[in-house]
Amino acid sequence: MNPEHLARLVYPEFRFGKTTLADAVELVAAGVGGFCFYGGTAAEVFEASRVLKAASSTPLLIAADYEDGVGRWVAGGTELPTNMAIGASGSAGLARRKGEITALEARALGVDWIFAPVVDLAVRPANPIVNVRAFGAGWRLTAEMAGAYISGLNSRGALCSLKHFPGHGDTEADSHLVLPEVGHDRKGFEDSELRPYRALARRADSIMVGHLKVPAFDARNPASLSGAVIKGLLRGDLGYGGVVLTDALNMKALSGEGEPGVRAFLAGADILLFTENPSGLFAALARAAHEGLITEAMVAQALARQDALAQKIAQAPAPGLDVVRCAEHLAFSAQAAPACLAWAYGEGKFGLKAGETAGYFEPATAQKDWKGLAFVKALAGLGVNVKPFEPGSGMKLVAGIFSRPRAYSGAINMDAEERAGLAAAIKSSAGSVIAAFGSPFVLGGLASRPDAALCAFCGLEAFQAGAARVLAGAARASGAMPVKL
Repeated sequence: MNPEHLARLVYPEFRFGKTTLADAVELVAAGVGGFCFYGGTAAEVFEASRVLKAASSTPLLIAADYEDGVGRWVAGGTELPTNMAIGASGSAGLARRKGEITALEARALGVDWIFAPVVDLAVRPANPIVNVRAFGAGWRLTAEMAGAYISGLNSRGALCSLKHFPGHGDTEADSHLVLPEVGHDRKGFEDSELRPYRALARRADSIMVGHLKVPAFDARNPASLSGAVIKGLLRGDLGYGGVVLTDALNMKALSGEGEPGVRAFLAGADILLFTENPSGLFAALARAAHEGLITEAMVAQALARQDALAQKIAQAPAPGLDVVRCAEHLAFSAQAAPACLAWAYGEGKFGLKAGETAGYFEPATAQKDWKGLAFVKALAGLGVNVKPFEPGSGMKLVAGIFSRPRAYSGAINMDAEERAGLAAAIKSSAGSVIAAFGSPFVLGGLASRPDAALCAFCGLEAFQAGAARVLAGAARASGAMPVKL
């Protein structure tokens, strides 16, 4: 067995500020198939991708988790609204444009493959890792938005990846920390989580399998290590013939990387993603090949699927660097915001007028650490006199809440201290509104309910300004809630 052929199955991380270019070039010499980039500036990403591709004797694919645009990870790129914000708009046009902008900026920097869209369903308020990364709770909306996003990516030369198969939505655990279990029976999966995959599988460049225990299909193995899930359900039942990759092998849902990596390949995965110990995984694959568990034919089939993606990329020349964070891309969020903002409840029951005083509040957050400075500035620009909220002063309350998925956090919604502070503020106000600049599920189960709640689904400055305009009566929120509270 050619060790370089085995190495092409492996895609290590390249984390700017941690991984050195020299070390990555050594991995290229060993034969890795590509890298998953994290962080960096636009200049650093461009240079690293150029150097690594030039050093490789086989087509090297660079991938990244640019779910919300290049700027979500790269300094100097454009950050875009979350999927849930796009889902609230119900606009396939906005979903496609998000894909187009992401692809243009990524390809300009040398990144070929976007590990998106997330097609998990946001059906569990306490899910700490899906939430606003999902388009919504409904599979039809998800399939429509994700399909339009894929069209946008592909139209500008980037590859996509549906994730996290067979569905990470209906769990309250973060697979970065533990192995989640999804309790649906097979019919439950068929009626919900599998629907977007059935709708989109034949259009997908790749599908990422999650580190999830799904007893409906395999009572023993995580989905990412399960032949019943990958070969049986995904390739057999859904008829998917493209690239299958694992979620990151370093996640704590798995124990170790070498043996799970071998098991994932034997289960049907073509690419083993993000190992912290590439040489250890190379050795484990070589041992399995020596023992006859991995055959030349199996490896050749996986590499042929990779080659097909490389050929697709080669047909689409990369755009120039001038597209990265260009004025047109920066304008997208402001243009999209009115269609994405949605009232959770209380439309018409709270408003602010020029000359009126309002107290601004973020739970358990000092004024110097406010995340809503753009929101406060926009309200002030509309003539509202905004001050830090003072309980019992007769002020109207405007509470800004910023909550979004964070890998390895294990939680997303407000803790007890934040909830208590918010409840006390609402009770002592002369009228109140919550502006949720992230998870809409923070609105569930409040001890004191405000008069109104407006959801922006992300904290981008353009969305903060848009929310301010809605509260001041200068604009209308025309989105619809894509989830149930």
